[in-house]
Amino acid sequence: MLDRIASGMARITSKLEVIVRFISIILLIVLICAVFFQVARRTITGKSFIELEEFSIVMAAWCAFFTIAYSVRKKSHVMIDVFTNKLPFYPRHILTLVINTTIFVATVVLTNAGWALGMRKMLVPMTVLPFKSGLWYIAFPIGMFFACIFLLDNVIQELVLLRRGISEKSN
Repeated sequence: MLDRIASGMARITSKLEVIVRFISIILLIVLICAVFFQVARRTITGKSFIELEEFSIVMAAWCAFFTIAYSVRKKSHVMIDVFTNKLPFYPRHILTLVINTTIFVATVVLTNAGWALGMRKMLVPMTVLPFKSGLWYIAFPIGMFFACIFLLDNVIQELVLLRRGISEKSN
């Protein structure tokens, strides 16, 4: 049963990884273009668009939280592998399971709090742009929602590994 859940979760997260990576790349390209345009305009005219500065801050928030989710998927987020790779199979995977479970629980709690904050900020207008400031704050729970899914997959995959008891030589 656990193997089927792990297999289904792996398929779902593989597809989500492609989506998160694509969104992250688009956000980064838009952010780089906005900053480049802002710097070029400031260099040429000595003036800047305040709207573009605020937009860049919002884009940076969205880019940050989507790339955090992507790094969670790639498992480059929690521990220093130099130390854990020296451990025997079971202690290493139990430690990885504990770390991923702890971060999963914390991420779920913080995502819920971030969503509540984002909803409250939807009532507050941004300083310059004609949008609500919740658009900025909502980047956190949306990005972290994907991180939660990826962390849950990490936990399930670790449970499968521990259950199978893969030998030290295969790692």
